[in-house]
Parts: sequence; C-alpha cells; structure tokens
Amino acid sequence: MEFQIEHPLMLLFLIPVIGSLVLFWRKKKKKHKKEYVILSLRSIIYFLLILGLCMPSLLSPVKGTHTVFLVDQSDSVKRVEGEILSSINEAIKQKRDEDNYSIVTFSEKPKLERSFTNQQETVQQLSVNENPQFTNLEEGLKFAASYIPDDQKGRIVLMTDGVETNGNSAKQSTFFSGRNIELDAMAFQPPFVEDVSLQSFHTPQSSFEGEAVPFQIGLEANVDTTATLHITQNNETIIKEEIVVSKGTNNYSYSIPLTNPGLYTFKAEIFPEQDKIVENNISHSLTQVSGQPKVLMVDQDGAGDNVFRALDASGWKVDRIHPSLLPTTLSGFLAYESIIFHNISGHLLSGTQMELIETAVKDFGIGFTMTGGNESYGLGGYFQTPIEKILPVDMDVKGKKEIPSLGLIIVLDRSGSMMGEKFELAKEAAARSVELLKEEDTFGFIAFDTEPWAVVETEPIQNKEEVIESIRSTALGGGTDIFPALNQAYEQLNEMDLKRKHIILLTDGQSNDGPYEEIIEEGLTNNVTLSTVAIGGDADTSLLEELAGMGTGRFYEVYEASSVPSILSRETALTTKTYIEDNPHVPTVYGGYDWSKRFENGTPFLNTYIATTLKTRAEQIIASEKEDPVLARMNYGLGRTIAWTSDVSGAWSGGFPSWDEWTAFWNDMVTWSLPSYEQGAYDISTSVNGGRASVKVETIQDILMPVSVSVSNNKGQIIEGAKSKMVGPGQYEVEFSAIPDIYFLNITQEEGGETFSSFTSGMVVPFSTEFEQRPVNMDLLETITSNQHGKVLDNPNEVFRPYHKNVYQSQTVWLPFIIMAFFFLIIEIFVRRFGLIPLGFWSKNKDKKKEVSERKWKAPSIKRKALIPEKIVKREEPRVEELKEFKPKKDKKLAQDKTKAPIDRMDQLLKAKNRKRR
Repeated sequence: MEFQIEHPLMLLFLIPVIGSLVLFWRKKKKKHKKEYVILSLRSIIYFLLILGLCMPSLLSPVKGTHTVFLVDQSDSVKRVEGEILSSINEAIKQKRDEDNYSIVTFSEKPKLERSFTNQQETVQQLSVNENPQFTNLEEGLKFAASYIPDDQKGRIVLMTDGVETNGNSAKQSTFFSGRNIELDAMAFQPPFVEDVSLQSFHTPQSSFEGEAVPFQIGLEANVDTTATLHITQNNETIIKEEIVVSKGTNNYSYSIPLTNPGLYTFKAEIFPEQDKIVENNISHSLTQVSGQPKVLMVDQDGAGDNVFRALDASGWKVDRIHPSLLPTTLSGFLAYESIIFHNISGHLLSGTQMELIETAVKDFGIGFTMTGGNESYGLGGYFQTPIEKILPVDMDVKGKKEIPSLGLIIVLDRSGSMMGEKFELAKEAAARSVELLKEEDTFGFIAFDTEPWAVVETEPIQNKEEVIESIRSTALGGGTDIFPALNQAYEQLNEMDLKRKHIILLTDGQSNDGPYEEIIEEGLTNNVTLSTVAIGGDADTSLLEELAGMGTGRFYEVYEASSVPSILSRETALTTKTYIEDNPHVPTVYGGYDWSKRFENGTPFLNTYIATTLKTRAEQIIASEKEDPVLARMNYGLGRTIAWTSDVSGAWSGGFPSWDEWTAFWNDMVTWSLPSYEQGAYDISTSVNGGRASVKVETIQDILMPVSVSVSNNKGQIIEGAKSKMVGPGQYEVEFSAIPDIYFLNITQEEGGETFSSFTSGMVVPFSTEFEQRPVNMDLLETITSNQHGKVLDNPNEVFRPYHKNVYQSQTVWLPFIIMAFFFLIIEIFVRRFGLIPLGFWSKNKDKKKEVSERKWKAPSIKRKALIPEKIVKREEPRVEELKEFKPKKDKKLAQDKTKAPIDRMDQLLKAKNRKRR
C-alpha cells in the first residue's frame, strides 16, 4: 500500500496559513493556556483542509490482467479460422485465476463476442462478423482499447494476417501511450491454394450505336489450367469460350458491336478447372451507347399489340417482354428511356422490382406508362405500392359504388415455417386490406397452426387502428392444419346477411385432409367465395388450387414473399368495390394541353375503364362522364409518368384503337415520358481505395449552377452517405463506403427549382483485396506492437505473461480529512466562545476556581452587588443589631503580613455604616 497526492501544488496554501497563525499569536499580549489550545486546533484544521484539497490517494497494486482477444474475421483469414480458435483456447488454459479475458471480432466493424470473464471455458465457435470483404484494424483496436477499464492492466492480443484494407492501425496504436495497455499480435498465414483471379475487365465508358465495343480481360493465375470465359450483356450471354490459362498474367481481347442505344452492363465470369477461391472470378463493366431512345414494353397474351404496332410504325425501338422476364437489377431498367405496362397484375412483380422502377423514374428520369384492364390499377393489387407512388392516380376509389354490405375474412397460416419475411409481409398485407375497407364493413382475421385463433372477431369494423394493431401483433405458432380454421371462417360468414362474402386463405405448408367440399358447397349456397394463396415451393398447391376452384375464387402461387401484399390488395379490391366502370360514352378532353389538339376533329367513344382518383399535383387530359381520370400525367422526381385507365385492345377502349390519330397519339405520349432535360457535359473520375469509393465530377459548362450527385447500387437502393460537396468552382466530390458491386451516378443541375440538365454514369467496385493471396504483413504488426510495449507472439502460452510494469489502483481518501476538519472546527468554536478547555487542565484547577468563587460571593464588590437581584440582597444583608454586637478579632499575623490575607471589603463597609448611624 502506498500514499500519493494528486495535486501537490495545493501545499502552497501552507504559506499564507502559517503567516496568519503567526500574526494571531503575536497579537495576543497575554498567552494563556486557552490561546495555546485555540492555536493548536486552528493549525490542525488548516492542515486537514489543505490535505483534503491535495486529493490524497491510497495506492494498491492491481492483480491480474484484462486481456482482449481481437480476432480478425475478414475473408482473407477464413482458411485459418480453426487455427485462431485453437490458439485462443490454448492461451486461456495458461491464465491465472486473477486474469480476465474477453473476445472481440472484427472485419469492417468490431463486435463484442464475449465479455470479460475469469472462467477457463473452452470457446467452441465464434459468430460471423458482417462485411467480411474488409479489414479495419483501426476500428478493432479502438474498440478493444475502449473496452479495457482505465484502472486495470490491459492487454490486446491481435490475431490477424495484417492485411489492412481500411483505416490506419499504425496511427491508432500510438493513441494508447497514456494508458496501461500492451498490444501483442499473433500472425496467421492462410495457406496458399490454387487460384485463378479475374484482375481486370474493361470496356469503353461511352460508345455509339452500331460501333464495335472492345473488351479487355486480364487474368492472374498461380497454376496452369483451363477455364470457361462467360460474358453477358444485360444478363444475355454474348461470349462463351474455353480458354487456356497459364501460370502468371493472361490477357484476352474481344470486340462486340452494339446495335441498340442505352446503358449496357457487362459481366465477365471465369470457371477454372482448378480454383479454390471463387470470389475473385467475376467482374463488371459499364458502357453508355448513344443513339435513338429505347422503350421497354411489358405485356402478356398480346394485350399491347395495338400500341406496339403504333410505336413500331413511328420508328421507336421497343423491347417487348413477358412480366416474368422483367429485370431484377437497376442496370436492367436504366437501359431504357421509357417503360410501358399493359394490364399487368401486381402480384407478378416482386417488391424489389417495384422499388427498382420507382428509383429508375425518380432518380434517373426514366418514363413510365400504365394502361388499364381487369388486372391493372386497383384490380391489379397496386394499392400502397411503389408503382402507385409514381403514377398520377390513386388506386383507392373513395365513395364510388361501394358495396353496401360486405364481409371479408383472412385466414393466415402462423406455423413455424412462416417465420421471417413471409409472416411479416402477410400480416402487413392483411393490415393494408383493412385500410381498403369501410368501418361499416364486416372483417375477421383467423390465424392458425394446429388450432384456429380468432385474432379479430368477425364483426363490423369499429376502429381500424385497433384492428390493424391486433393483426400486426399476431405471433407465430406450431404445425399446420387448414380445415379447422377454414371451417370456422365459413361458419361465421354463412350466418351473416351480407351482399358479398369472401374468404382469403394464405399458407406455405401441407395439411391433413378434411371435408372441404362440404363446407365450400354450403358456403356457395350462402354466397361465400374463396381465394387461396400458396407461398413457396413447400405449399400444397394441388389442394389450394382445388379449393379456389371449388370456391369460385382465384388461386395464386408465389415464390416471392414480397408479392403477398399485392395479392391481398387485389383480392380485397375485387371484393369491396366495383372498380370497373362499364358505360359507353364519349369522354371529355381538357383543352390547353399539347395533346388536346389531337382531338380537334372529334373524340372517339369509350366503353370501359378502371375507376381511380386523380392526385392533386397531376394533370388530367381526358376525363370520363363521371369525371374520373381516363388519361392523366405527372412529374415524379426526375421522371414523368402517364396513366391510361382503359385498355388498348379495343374491348374497353372502344373507338380509340381505330382512331386516325392513334399512332400519333401514342407517339406523343412516349415522347413526353422521355427525360425533358438536356444531357449535361461532365468530366467524371472514379477511384476505389480500401472499401471507400471516390467520385470526382467537374462541369464542362455552366460551372456556376449547383450540381447534385446521387449514388444508387444495382439493387436500386440510394446510398445515404454519398453526399456531394463542392471542392472548387464547378468541381464536386462524393465519397461513400462501397462493397463489390455496380454503382450508378445521377448528376443533375437545377435552376429555379427545375432540373436543367442530367447525366447518368456508373462505376464498378471490383472484388475485395481480401481475396488476393498475400503474405502476412509482418512490418505492420511489428510497428503497432512496438508502439505499445508489446511483441509479435510465436506461442499462445505467452499471452498471459507478466505485465511489463507494476500498475496501482488508486482510491481517493480526501473525505475523511474534510470530516475531521469539521469536527475540530466545532471544538475550536466551543473553546473560543465558552472557555472550555481540555479535561486535564480542568481537574488541576477546579479547587482553586471554587475558592475564588466563594470568596467573591462573601465579599461582593459594590459593582457586583448592583447586579444581584433585590430580593436576594435583602435576605442576605445583616441586621443593624447584629452588626453592633459584631466585634472582629484582631489578627496580628494578618496585620503584619497584609499580602498574605486579602482585605475583607464587606467588613470595611459594615464598619463605616455603623459609624454614620452613631
């Protein structure tokens, strides 16, 4: 145990304190014992207060070491994970009882795997860390150091190959110098394996229509082998060739003509016969081909024939595909300037594809047009989807031909197999269905596993928010038994007097047989219909399809859970409202628009359309006799969208397909949907360094206009952290964290709140350097360990070796000194005010004090007598007769030695008084 003071300069206060005590002592002319006591007490008080201000501490030696195993979990050390785990367990066996250890894993970000413990437990496995494409030693060291208590002996054991992709660990290691932390390292060298990597894949950034585009491919191999080279263009194979790969560097060249304009995404992939690392076998490249705009038309069963012929006659380049062939990446949609949907049901699209279309329209200016039909708009299940967001009309039709009495029950499988996204999306879909209903409508929600559970009782909706909350709070259960739940739904609806009654059944599993036909037939007699949804490949599709057929409803088979909301929205729409307006008439054309002059010679008649609601910011060009939108348009972000609520086959659109202006009419619409801004001129340079992508943009013209840069990945997700900043006049820079992927850049300039120019480009982040086979970076490990009193360990038994210095734990003890000073101050006050002195002095002088006190009372002075109360004076004063008889004896000894016998003042006064009376 040792003693120290944290603020020794406080001892300088002793100088003025000693000076004040000296002055106090000199001021006292007569120094009695009381003054000695006061001086001593004050000296003690001052000393205790100053000692408390110095913050004294008791130091006790710290026992044991807090050790953090900092484990690299990036891709570069995957092949030595077992060796790292064995080293940790071997080190733990050597620890002492007072030693503690914890485990932190890291790749791009650190994660606490195990908190501090002193138990010698075997570590069985470590959880997987996120983003293993990167190694950020700096972040790992910073986290480990912050986790070690400041007053303990700390040690970090870094277990890695030293391959650093992000951060600066050498700089970070110098920040621990003021703390009790040692930094050791254990180097792990992944074994070298046979590998062929695709090091480079280049195509020109821009090209022209019909021009042959050169391809440059570079391979690096550490073994002689053969491989298959596969190159795709927007997911379509253009090159597939067997190649011979030699040990070392290999280069290959190809040339492919591009006949159509647009943004092309190329993917090169190799399949070697001998290869142990597959992650570095793929790369991408982008090329922008200038030329005539290209249109993507999506339809089925020939629904868009009339429009396709009209656009083809106008010279448009149109790619016509089935909805099942829709692109699944953003690059697939950016290859076109405009997209047209002809009577496409929402359940044929995944939620991701809808979000990609929204991103393409909003952030990259791609046009979008939707036409009507019995599987479009509200009937297609687009309620509250990204497609509804971008269109100029809302799918819900408020107050239009609502069914006066409606009953809907959703029967949802809540078995364990529905766990995850499927169950959450199904509940959200049911909640959306409630939003489409009126509060007077009857609704029920039954969840089932082996038993049915009425989550929402089948009755008129009183409070939509409470019903939706009940649906969203439904929990998972066990097995799957459809019949009891379906039978309960039929029993409830059969007894109700409603005009329209419908059941929607959703499940992803198998179920026991039951008398389904009986309950469905009885339901049909009571006007109850049934639709079924099979989710995933494990569902009993045969049973569900048969049930939907018997229940005169619809059967849906989906493998993408994100389609479920569209299905339930569509089913609810078909049940709740009559969306189809079937009444032939001549619609109204609003003047003042550029398309209005096409109708100067007359407007064709219209048979049928889908009822929708116009959005407030949209422009209505053609309206029905009920003032519902037939043709509307709207700007959405950088893009433009169009809604045509009738079909284009002629069955609904009446005289429009045979109209003389039909071809020119569609030519005008597609032309309007194209981007309205100019293609700006920019100089763009990109670079990638350790998981950070950098984009530099310089404007060639109009450098004074502000530039905005947005970045999206190939999934259509906007990179939130990618914000452009000005670094010079007309010069901008964007930095963001990037994993290997394709990224698209949208550069815009605005003037007066409107987009003046735009430019779309892209960049490719190649595979991470984690997949390159490199030796251990011993230089880095030796540098960072030497900065912090550590070393590179060869044996895990050295981990819990003795610490390089003694470390003490400090315990501040200033409070007792302050408390003691307080009590001494109280004693000093009592002594100074009331004359109390220590007990020893009291016992020696108490007799003398008593004698002096008695003598004062026997012979009081005149002054003292005046202070005595009158009653007491009269009682004690002797009578005159007694004074006459009083004859004091003469004491010769007292007369001779007056100094030894004090004068009796009372006797003198009595004698004087008697003489006056005589």
